[in-house]
Amino acid sequence: MIEKKEQSRLKKFIKGVGIFFAVIFLLLFLFILCVKYMVSWRLTDVAREVSPDGRYSLLFQEKGEADFPFGSSHGKVTLFDGEEKVNKFFVDIADDGGAFRPANFNVEWMPAGVIIIFSGSEQADEEVDLLYDGDVFTGYSEPEIEDILRSRYGLSGRLDMQETSDPKLLKVILGDLSFYVKNDMALHNGYYQELFKKLSEEYFLNYRGRGFEWETEEGETPADVRYTPVISMYGPGKQDLESFCYDVCAWLATCFEKLPYDEAPEVYSGFIPDIYGYERVKYWFQDNVLTDFYENDTYFYNALYMYLDRFMDEEKSTDGENASFVGEADETADYPIDAGTLNLWASIDADAEYVFNDGTRYALVPVDRALGSSYYVLMAFPNGASKEGAYLVNDDPYNGSGGGAGFITFVDDSDLGFSCLTYSGGSEGILYMTRDKGKSFVSVDLPSPMIKFQSGKMYNPFVMPERAWAVGDTVYIAVGQGPDGDYYNETLGGKPVGIYATDDKGESFRFVREELRAD
Repeated sequence: MIEKKEQSRLKKFIKGVGIFFAVIFLLLFLFILCVKYMVSWRLTDVAREVSPDGRYSLLFQEKGEADFPFGSSHGKVTLFDGEEKVNKFFVDIADDGGAFRPANFNVEWMPAGVIIIFSGSEQADEEVDLLYDGDVFTGYSEPEIEDILRSRYGLSGRLDMQETSDPKLLKVILGDLSFYVKNDMALHNGYYQELFKKLSEEYFLNYRGRGFEWETEEGETPADVRYTPVISMYGPGKQDLESFCYDVCAWLATCFEKLPYDEAPEVYSGFIPDIYGYERVKYWFQDNVLTDFYENDTYFYNALYMYLDRFMDEEKSTDGENASFVGEADETADYPIDAGTLNLWASIDADAEYVFNDGTRYALVPVDRALGSSYYVLMAFPNGASKEGAYLVNDDPYNGSGGGAGFITFVDDSDLGFSCLTYSGGSEGILYMTRDKGKSFVSVDLPSPMIKFQSGKMYNPFVMPERAWAVGDTVYIAVGQGPDGDYYNETLGGKPVGIYATDDKGESFRFVREELRAD
């Protein structure tokens, strides 16, 4: 009897445990289902857009949540004619894990339908066109096209429309500006691109004189053309870095006055810096940086300044002038210079020279002059001050550039040497380096110390290379501010020079410190 009671209790216990786990399983299943609904299926209203006449509307809804951790968000869009559903579709937005929100779409109501532009920080803009009645679009009349253009861009003045060989393509002339229009539902056209091109050319070609051209991306028709500005730096090296960044900021500010960024972000994708001796690589604008540009352009200026400074330090030059050094100095090289010319050059006073421990004197001799600049040859004098035995080391040490020879030195009497060529009336200088005892030279772009003006914008006050020396395996370069420099270091209590260093015989340089001259 007792045994049967125990068995009955055991069966009840087992049954209770089974019910308990069944309930737990059911609750867990419901919980997972609820989470799945919230994450993947739940529709949350985001926005409703209504046509100007109040007849049509678009309902934007977020479906679930963005994929974890930084995946796409998911949206549902429904077009209504009054209360009747006309169309619906789903869309994915790649926006760094952000939720589907009004910033991800822009709506334009057209006579024949509605245009929706979807955007995200990690995707190209996507256009969706929805017709109101679902029929095939047959085109707008010229009066309708004119009304749409005037309304869309706020145009005034006479619009002349000219037919082209393509029946779906019109050329529109507005004053001194012309652009093409495709007669499709969205009425795609090149107005913003052509206005951007006109404003940019007016700034650079009429006012700045800076080298400027376009890289043009042809589309399906002339209405789809895309322009990318190519803006040149003056001369080789970083001497124009500060002025270049100021010009780019002023150019954007000028364009923004008549073509605000938020009206036409697609034209402000970026530009290509044309730097002598380097490949052309596009500098892409960042949306948040250009948005803040209206309030303060310092962040943009500094970002561009740092990018160009690093680019010229890290990228390999494509120009032969900055190619790798080859061979050793050949003192018996057969230069195509006659003896009379060599004798004449040897008799000219040098502007800068260096004497090796064995008494050999290397001299930078000015042999030509044009527009206030001297052009040099590098001569060697084995017997010091005597012209006897003089020979030519390099007939163009500055690679075609003219100016004034500031100094020439060879570190510890080695093949590694440095020289400075001054320009701008002696107010700035370019550092040149040789690793084959003067047979070939390259210009050196030292990294910027990124000193800041009171405005917060970066610049480089150290523009005049003055001397070079070695301590162990490290070579140091002292660079002054030139005669016009006015940078004052409050901590040091004076106008400093910048000290740069290389640990790999000129393969790379780094900025070390500021210091006062030990006069």
